[in-house]
Amino acid sequence: MKLLKELHCVHEGINITATVSKKLLGAITGHFLIDLYTPVLPIILPFLISTMGLSYFLAGLIVTAFNVVSSVTQPFVGLYSDKTGWRASVPMCVSIGSLGICLTTFTSNYLLLLMLVMGAAVGHALFHPSAMDLVYRLSPPAKRGMYNSIFTTSGSISYSIGPFIAGSLIEFAGLPSVVWMVIPGILGAAWIYRNDLRYMDEKVFEKQAKTVINQSVDRKKFWLTPAGLVVIICSLRAWAYVGLITYLPALLTLEYQEFDTVTTSLIVTIMLFFGVGGQIAGGYFSDRFGRKLMLVLGLLCAVPLFALIFLADGWLMYFGIMMYSFFACFCYVTSVTMTQELLPGNVAFASGLILGLCMGVGGIGAAVIGWAADMMGSLSDALFLLIIPTILCPILALFVRYPERN
Repeated sequence: MKLLKELHCVHEGINITATVSKKLLGAITGHFLIDLYTPVLPIILPFLISTMGLSYFLAGLIVTAFNVVSSVTQPFVGLYSDKTGWRASVPMCVSIGSLGICLTTFTSNYLLLLMLVMGAAVGHALFHPSAMDLVYRLSPPAKRGMYNSIFTTSGSISYSIGPFIAGSLIEFAGLPSVVWMVIPGILGAAWIYRNDLRYMDEKVFEKQAKTVINQSVDRKKFWLTPAGLVVIICSLRAWAYVGLITYLPALLTLEYQEFDTVTTSLIVTIMLFFGVGGQIAGGYFSDRFGRKLMLVLGLLCAVPLFALIFLADGWLMYFGIMMYSFFACFCYVTSVTMTQELLPGNVAFASGLILGLCMGVGGIGAAVIGWAADMMGSLSDALFLLIIPTILCPILALFVRYPERN
């Protein structure tokens, strides 16, 4: 009888592990798919500026609409998830996100374009807090930075290849061909849905998740002020990073007039892949050497590299673009994990703040930079103003009170 009980426990443990693994796989796959579509917007902006006669401000407002809707919604979704345990359907989020972005190329009506973009933003807002909460709950505290890196990297890889796919389609088949990008989103959503149906042992999963939470929550570590400071730092970082990504294609194709759409999208893709490398490195080293140290180091290294983009030419400028992306993303995963650990028991809310609110500030900043470019008559001069929030980030990071966990 004892042997049978032991075998039953082993079998039950295997079932729990399989269920958790499949749900993590669904979250990671969903993140890869849903983030494939966000960077499509900067690639199509130059065409919208030309064909619809948009100013830089109105073009930037498209990105702002996406980020603001996502940012406003995500923290509330996170709070609701923390209180009730509800999680958004990954297949539904992926479907909404992919359809909303891909259908934008079929309209010449600016208001309808904004509505489609905001609809896609709702899908993103529902997905990210729930998925990151799942990953956090199932991650060992000592390797939380690494597991967050795996999750965020899955989205960052697709975020990196999205511009090149969209740029290639536009170059060879025209702007409406971007709609074909909806295929991986719909097929992937169907696969995730089928996968969830096969592993629907929610009772086992919930038990496992709560155990992890109870072990990790330490109410004495609830430091609201430091968490708020990290959010401010991430918002300033997002302002510079989102602004550069948003307008880099327009800068290279319209103002510098040096490259075609495919080449420009390839440059953006390589830049974003450097960001992926930064995320992986940041998550690993934050586990090993401390989160605050890596946060300050990454933000500090980003300052001269950002300046290099606008003060140098040729290969040195491209070196600045790539390495700025690396270090701007180096501290991204670290900041997410820090906020989660500073707000224990409110992980989905913390994730919604960093992935939502901060990116929303970045989106608003994109519209501000577009307005500045219209006023100054130079997109490159307006973008260089982003050196100000870039410099503020490492200074503020020095004042974050953070309890390093050994």
